[in-house]
Amino acid sequence: MLGDILRGLTDSAEAEAVLAAVGDQGMLERIRQEAAAKGVTAGAWVAAAIRHLLDHGGEEVWLDLLGKMSGSPQPGAAAVQAVLAHAFPDPAKARVARPAPTQERRG
Repeated sequence: MLGDILRGLTDSAEAEAVLAAVGDQGMLERIRQEAAAKGVTAGAWVAAAIRHLLDHGGEEVWLDLLGKMSGSPQPGAAAVQAVLAHAFPDPAKARVARPAPTQERRG
């Protein structure tokens, strides 16, 4: 099942259909804007990003993906959402608040 999902997401026509059916609206809009800026279709942009993720993603991506699938009553949908979230992270969620640097006091 996972192989079929990933294969579909690396085909531009199928990726666009899957994205429209499963992707959340915020992600869908971000992907369409990025694709338009690059002069490609949303499906082509998704297919390229997923292929890149499959080629270069670390084991944490796979562990997260499998964990979300195993804990879901709809593992296929969970897999699609997880892989899209890794390929197209929400910039608002990616910002991590970092504590202000402190100066070391020497006494």
